[in-house]
Amino acid sequence: MNAPRDAKGIEDLIEARFGLAPSGFQRDRIEMILGEKPARSGGPIPLERLVEAVTVGETYFFREPMQIDALVRRVLPERALAGARGRKLRILSAGCSSGEEPYTMAIATDLATPELSSLLSITGLDVNGAAIEKARRARYSSWALRGASQPIRDRFFKKDGEAFVLDPRIQSRVVFEEGNLLEVLARLPEATYDVVFCRNVLIYFSERALRRALAGFARALLPGGYLFLGHSESLRGISDEFELVHENDAFYYRAKSPNVSPAATTIAPPAPRLLPEPPIRAPLPTPAEGAFSWAEEIQRASTRIARIAETREVGGAAAGAPKARAAEGPSALARVLDLLEAERHDDALVVVTAAGPDAPPELELCRAAIYGEKGRLRDAERTLGALLARGQCETGAHYLLGLLRENERDIERAAWHYREAKRRDPHFSLPRLRLGMVLRREGHGASARVELEQALVLLEREDRARIVMFGGGFRREVLLELCKAQLDALGVPKRDSTRA
Repeated sequence: MNAPRDAKGIEDLIEARFGLAPSGFQRDRIEMILGEKPARSGGPIPLERLVEAVTVGETYFFREPMQIDALVRRVLPERALAGARGRKLRILSAGCSSGEEPYTMAIATDLATPELSSLLSITGLDVNGAAIEKARRARYSSWALRGASQPIRDRFFKKDGEAFVLDPRIQSRVVFEEGNLLEVLARLPEATYDVVFCRNVLIYFSERALRRALAGFARALLPGGYLFLGHSESLRGISDEFELVHENDAFYYRAKSPNVSPAATTIAPPAPRLLPEPPIRAPLPTPAEGAFSWAEEIQRASTRIARIAETREVGGAAAGAPKARAAEGPSALARVLDLLEAERHDDALVVVTAAGPDAPPELELCRAAIYGEKGRLRDAERTLGALLARGQCETGAHYLLGLLRENERDIERAAWHYREAKRRDPHFSLPRLRLGMVLRREGHGASARVELEQALVLLEREDRARIVMFGGGFRREVLLELCKAQLDALGVPKRDSTRA
């Protein structure tokens, strides 16, 4: 099938057919395809070419490992007891991309619950045909394995030149299908799957398509089946067909069923961990291995921008300003602010921890920010995921998740989180600053200028608490200079931030 000739017609077709609401980056890719020689010459534009352009995503083995751990230690053993003995345990990996996610499930099951490994029947589904072909080949780069420990690499992969080839026994647990998620869900028989994984896919759907997909998942799951979404995705206010489950920093959902008792929001402490603890990512070229200090990154970014160097900047800060809550809340928050202003992050973390479980959620936001400063990226992500799952401090949580995604070089998702943060609070300057920096680096000058000019105005008025808590130790003036340096690098005149 060929696509329309204009960008708007293409966007409408993609949304109607696949449920995708193209983002800024995806629109730019569509425009790029329309500008290629075959399109300019009046040649046909295959719809598959456009779908590939807007669905390429970053993924890797053992991403969000706490969910994988919950799957193999809790969910699969429970599901194995829910039906006939020895029946297949069916899992759908929706939006599986090049196969890292479903293969991770198979590897993790083999490690943690080998008695269930032969019962697995995993289907990997993706609309991108090129990604599905790559998944079937099961050949991966070292970058795709950055979340896998060395023992896992040695046991389940064979080196072939620069590539790593997955063990055929693990490959046999997964079948791949190219298809449109909404169409597949519409034709699936009811009660097909024990578990559905659909992580970081629904964020690209239109609202109508999102509701269709969730209804389809509820229909496709067996009674008491489970749905796993990404850390940044929440069903709060969208669907009442699932209940939230919280276990050891992992959040996921169980389909409601009149014949299944409600899931506990907390579960008893687990048995000792069976899965090896994989690193969150491969080491990036930073001065201190594994560290990701936003303060240091802002400073390095400022220096590089001043030299007009085109390199990766990850810097940052972020989140909503704290608000007084419980009687003990304001004093604890004020104390944390004082300590952060003095760059005493360890002491600030002590205060946050001492506030206890009844502390206001803004203190948990502080915790995530401090974890980021200290390079504890996994802990930061867990904390932010918990806040989003509860619908708390969403503006700040999205901003910090944007920084984490940017650190992983997952630029499209980083930009999505920044847009979510500014949508929730249009007066929050820092998401606009980071989004502008990302857009400039990706070559989207006009859009970058809009964000950076707005950030320049808003930074002048930014709440002091936000700057202190999430400014990486830098004063307002330094962040303003960073913003101005970005505009200088674009080669455009800077607006006077005193006007507006």
